[in-house]
Amino acid sequence: MDVSKTNSSFKFYKNPVFILVSVYTLVISILYYSLPDYTKNSYVFNNIFRDETGIYWKYIITYPYDYEKHKGLGKLNILKSPIILYLIFSILLLLPLIEPDTRKSNQAFFYSIMFSYFILGILFIIHWFILSYISNPEDVDIEIPLGDIDEIKKTYSTFYRTQWVLLGWLAPIYTAGLVYVYRYTNIDN
Repeated sequence: MDVSKTNSSFKFYKNPVFILVSVYTLVISILYYSLPDYTKNSYVFNNIFRDETGIYWKYIITYPYDYEKHKGLGKLNILKSPIILYLIFSILLLLPLIEPDTRKSNQAFFYSIMFSYFILGILFIIHWFILSYISNPEDVDIEIPLGDIDEIKKTYSTFYRTQWVLLGWLAPIYTAGLVYVYRYTNIDN
């Protein structure tokens, strides 16, 4: 492998996509820190995942199921998580369909971000339909005791809104990073 090619290809700080994703990340961070606590708690974290002690990141992904308590097939409850489904489908569909290493321009980054929102939309519709109508949210046993369990309404929104909000805001950062890693780990191509 030619060392000069490797050194020149990792000047990512000159890449307009890197600048755009950095500005996007900065804007999201500033917006988050400028939001009042009430909005953070009620809208972003659904009055369940954030309190005075901090944010319960681990439980955001698995709520309302505690997959550590399950054995065998019970661990498959993790596949009901929108974040896990998005990560699986974005890797399985995004990389083969967009082919980020064959496009030498920055368009692959933008195509990937647009396609990731398409994946999010399709996943949301399927996930919402299955977990709202086919399996009733009122029949779910809440295994992670966050907040007052008696006051928590068992609805699709209560269980999964936080994950969808985070996916909507953070998907471009993840997708751009995925395409970057995929593209620049295949330097020999």
